Amino acid sequence: MNAENFIVRGHLKQVERFQQAAAWDWLSEADVQEIEQHVAGLPSQIATDEIEARHFDHSALRLQIALVENDRGPFESLRRRVVEIAALLEEKDAVPAVKAQLNYLRLVQTSEFWEGVDLAGLEQLRVRLRGLVQFIDKAKRKIVYTNFKDELIPREEELLLALPKMTGAQYAKKVDDYLRGHRDDLVIQRLRQNQPLTATDLKSLETTLVQIGENDGARLLGTLIEQRETPSLAHFVRRMVGMDRSTAQAAFSGFIDDRSLSALQIRFVETVIDQLTVRGYMEASALYEPPFSDLHDGGPEALFADKANVIDAVFQALAETLPRVLEA
Repeated sequence: MNAENFIVRGHLKQVERFQQAAAWDWLSEADVQEIEQHVAGLPSQIATDEIEARHFDHSALRLQIALVENDRGPFESLRRRVVEIAALLEEKDAVPAVKAQLNYLRLVQTSEFWEGVDLAGLEQLRVRLRGLVQFIDKAKRKIVYTNFKDELIPREEELLLALPKMTGAQYAKKVDDYLRGHRDDLVIQRLRQNQPLTATDLKSLETTLVQIGENDGARLLGTLIEQRETPSLAHFVRRMVGMDRSTAQAAFSGFIDDRSLSALQIRFVETVIDQLTVRGYMEASALYEPPFSDLHDGGPEALFADKANVIDAVFQALAETLPRVLEA
């Protein structure tokens, strides 16, 4: 600690005392109280690690303590948390430091890793993952570090509780792979070609995606739809598989063929087609954001100032490309 720091100077007596190694040989309750009141909260000159790394250290320490004390409730909740962290990190394989640990991250997600795990194994886990947790998306960190309540599990329970067969991240990968690999399926084709789904179509699609998640499929699917910020299953799937380009072109062909439009206005409509092909669907608000605002920062009304009827028709055509489900 810097003795010249005005905050430290107010507690210099205690700081100087506890700078001596001998003061730590035996600490009375009064000493501990004095450290807490006068020393613990003072600014230090020692560089600290990222907050995410320290959070993970804390979780790893609690996991080790739970193992030593055979406290199964805290151990299981902490173990599930670590498995979820490993799954989230596996998504960040573009980061070299994460890529170097991919095999280990996959191992951590298996029941074999946790069978007979000891303190040395948990310490290795802490060391190998603490520097990586900073790469998890900030939006997901609050999930990772939420203070879950420890579950009460009877002491006589001897068997290690089974890991969930699939984490949210693993389920998302399986769903992504399935949808991208089955674009020719009839229901998915209807979505890509902007044809309305029937209630039967939707139920069939939902059943398939739930089955991918096995026993926990319904919860995993609901959570995934919420995380992707899509309003329905049909919207979620369309977002994943995109819109057939020829379908998007057909929806806006009248504007492309309109010789009264300027080159920039035509480019705006072409960008709508490009975005629908990739994104699957768009709300009207997207027309005021990049890449559309890059074409004209005044928004579509300003770009089509001399063609108010045209931009109104563009908005209408865009609304008609939203996923639809027929009422039973």
